[in-house]
Amino acid sequence: MNVAHYRTYTPEELAQDDFFRQWIQQPSAETDTFWNEFRRQYPERQSAIIQARAFLKAVEQTQTLPTTSQRDQMWAGIQQQIREGDETNVVTPVRIRRIGFWQSWVAAAAVLLLLGFGWWFVRQPDSADQLATSAGWHSTDNATLAEKRNETQQPLTVQLSDGSTVVLQPRSRVQYPEKFSSIKREVYLEGEGFFEVTKNPEQPFIVYANGLVTQVVGTSFTIKAVPNVAQVSVAVRTGKVAVYTLKALRQSQQRSGNIANRLLLTPNEQAIFNTTNEQLTKRLVDEPALLNKPANNQYFVFDEAPVSEVFQKLEQAYGVTIQYDSTTFSGCSLTAPLGNEPLFRKLDIVCQTIGATYEVWGTRVVISGPGCQNK
Repeated sequence: MNVAHYRTYTPEELAQDDFFRQWIQQPSAETDTFWNEFRRQYPERQSAIIQARAFLKAVEQTQTLPTTSQRDQMWAGIQQQIREGDETNVVTPVRIRRIGFWQSWVAAAAVLLLLGFGWWFVRQPDSADQLATSAGWHSTDNATLAEKRNETQQPLTVQLSDGSTVVLQPRSRVQYPEKFSSIKREVYLEGEGFFEVTKNPEQPFIVYANGLVTQVVGTSFTIKAVPNVAQVSVAVRTGKVAVYTLKALRQSQQRSGNIANRLLLTPNEQAIFNTTNEQLTKRLVDEPALLNKPANNQYFVFDEAPVSEVFQKLEQAYGVTIQYDSTTFSGCSLTAPLGNEPLFRKLDIVCQTIGATYEVWGTRVVISGPGCQNK
């Protein structure tokens, strides 16, 4: 059986799977090997494993599996209780009594709450901390992982202990230690999040997201790692970040060498990671932002300006590289007021004026055309 088979399983589906239940209830060398490999390949699924394990441990105390309708009602009831009480940090231990069937399941639900089902984790043998270790976690203070989910339709801002923030988009979640290690700051993302990282050169900030690792010191960037989508992207707004695969990180740890295929991203650049073939590439973001705002409103107003001047100003303002043949376009000039248009719209206007075209090759904009000598 391939570990990828379980990649999209929900906690409920894992809890009902015979092979997963065998690992939890009657582990063997075979099940240990299989599920440890699954955790290494898919560290972002740690929450689902923890939830399913907590469910099965609670079931053991009732001795009987629920029917489909009872199971669905129980999952819904547990998640509703968590949503209503996720700010509660103290849970009273529950004593389970052998009474009616449904009362037993209510008691099991309370056990699940005690175990931290959903958004809160406890320090069990297969806790989030040890699962994180398999993904590259090297914290030395045994930090407890917390989790925030955005179940709303609006962005949700999560404040981290170092002052950094994560703006989670709907249906996204982030896991992080309540207090960061003194060595590094490590978090886990599933979905889409915009990070604004507090600068600290002595304490790198590292984000793990679906097989991709993003490391920064202090910057702002967006990561998209949507479940069941075979593409992860990291787009930089400010500062610089290093991006590499989790596989490359593990290989470097085994060899005590440098991380292979490590990409350095600057503002308006993004890394695209294909989880299917594990290919990591770098290119411009879809809509480059204005990085260096002009001091006056006339900065992009051109009157018979040499096209070389136009391209130079665009490069400086957006932090991009525009490549063209200076000899071919030496006779080209531009008279046009460019304002708040996006970069690519500005390039459309320039190229239409001088009879040229442009293409984006990786992180470069390449201009081509016959030039303006005969105009």
